Amino acid sequence: MMIGKPINGLLGLISALGYIYINWQAGHYASVLDQFVFILLIDLPLIVTWKTWGHRIVGGVKFLRLRGWLITIILMLLLWWPVIWIYTQLGDTNPIWDAIVLIIGATASLYVFFGYGDSYTLWLMSDAVNIILWISALFAGYSASSLPMLLTMAFYLATALYGRFWSIWSGKKLIEVKD
Repeated sequence: MMIGKPINGLLGLISALGYIYINWQAGHYASVLDQFVFILLIDLPLIVTWKTWGHRIVGGVKFLRLRGWLITIILMLLLWWPVIWIYTQLGDTNPIWDAIVLIIGATASLYVFFGYGDSYTLWLMSDAVNIILWISALFAGYSASSLPMLLTMAFYLATALYGRFWSIWSGKKLIEVKD
């Protein structure tokens, strides 16, 4: 397992703060919360525990089986409508897509925190939904940041593809955890 570097956490923190500002300006309030979850579960722990970041997962990277995936997907779908309602009440500019960005992104952050390699599959889903979110913002014209964010999300999608299929977290030669 790789050892983390504090600069990764620091750059992630700076990036997340930028996304918080952009998403706040765009009225994507669920995405703002998603970035705070990312900071709390990934960036700050990496900054604090960088020397042991890659070694903190006892027994190596874990992966869900079919039952774990079914539970994950069902829980995310069950949360989607209440989160849509909450962010509609808060005046989110696109609560349908923004709510699922939060749900998928927060789940992926939790999986990273607990040492699951399945997070890259969730990042792929999150990036795809983020692309839809920013395409809708571009066409609706409510954010000047729509095109740059759309391009950034496309880059993140490529990164998640690499992580899912070719990185150490891809599951090749790693253990699968029973649910």
